[in-house]
Amino acid sequence: MSTLDKKSLSVILLVIILIITATYVISFFARGYQISTKGKISFLATGIISATSRPKAASVYINDRLITATDDTINLVPDEYTIKIIKDGYLPWQKNIQIKKEIVYQSDAQLFRSAPDLKPVTLTGAINPAVSPDGSLVVFSVASASATKDNGLYLLELSNNVNFLAKNTARQLSSNLSNLDWSKFTFTFSPNSRQILAKNISNNTNYLINLDSTTDYKNLYDVTAKLTLIKEEWQNQEEQLIKAKITLIPKEIQAITSTTSAKNILFSDDDTKVLYLAKTDANLQKDLISPPPAQSTQNQSRDIKKDNYYVYDIKDDTNFWIGDSSLQNLNWLANSYNLIYTEDQKIQTVEYDNTNKLTLFAGNFDKNVVYPWLDGSKIITLTAPYNNAQENLYSISIR
Repeated sequence: MSTLDKKSLSVILLVIILIITATYVISFFARGYQISTKGKISFLATGIISATSRPKAASVYINDRLITATDDTINLVPDEYTIKIIKDGYLPWQKNIQIKKEIVYQSDAQLFRSAPDLKPVTLTGAINPAVSPDGSLVVFSVASASATKDNGLYLLELSNNVNFLAKNTARQLSSNLSNLDWSKFTFTFSPNSRQILAKNISNNTNYLINLDSTTDYKNLYDVTAKLTLIKEEWQNQEEQLIKAKITLIPKEIQAITSTTSAKNILFSDDDTKVLYLAKTDANLQKDLISPPPAQSTQNQSRDIKKDNYYVYDIKDDTNFWIGDSSLQNLNWLANSYNLIYTEDQKIQTVEYDNTNKLTLFAGNFDKNVVYPWLDGSKIITLTAPYNNAQENLYSISIR
């Protein structure tokens, strides 16, 4: 082999060694290691916090020291820390976390407005509103419109249209008739959100409204005689919807979950977490599934008590207590780790791991009418601006 060939081979080998070394060093730093210059030079094992927030550009504090802004990573030696994420105009977010070496901890903080924006969605009243199971529709009646023809039954779509406050967004399904005053009815959606059962609270007549066809007085007839069959059909629909979802969770969770109503088992937007009401006492074993290295370090509740709400994280194999059955209107906020519910005369939110419990709104509102907007940016409730004023549906912008 010539001297030139040997030199070329040496250069190639050197380049390969440099590439391998650089790759190794880069992977070393990517796993959270840092160079320590205390004493002799050595590598220091650290963990990483990936701090993100919605909205962005919030301040990140570690143990009360301002470190950086969100959408950044922070290397920390393994230990317990308090992380706070703060932004003007929003309620602070805080969590105690345990950093482990070579593990990336994701802190995705959903920040909520400290001064929520309250705006009317309806202007002529909203009587006995009810929301569909899929959260996309609200049905209600109007009895105080200036024009008699405008009184009747209305359907509001909770779409993400930026012009959702435009006049007459709600669509009239049926005007009042000489023998039909919709303000005397209560409303219930079918489990698939495609039918509405309207029940007259004064004479116990019932009408079934199909949202896939035009509502006309010609196809409105009393279905009281068929009520048992309708309820059986709806029960079958609900059971099928629950069965389609419940297979996503381990059998041990299925065994203690109350499935008598779809309200007792609610999946998050991405189907990775499930809120459930326990129907019996139980003790959940660890590692129902193989947990990831970056499993949450928040305090779990694996000692299950009957009639309490819990959230099980399907990816993490973590289980967190949320509260007892006195909590009302529990719902997931879309695109979020947060739940909302009503307690006393407050609309509250809490993260799925029972941290960051916050009050979003307090005051005069109907505790039975609290619905999250489809994109999770607002909450719909029924309220009035002052005593004896007409009640309307209002949106509360929370993020």
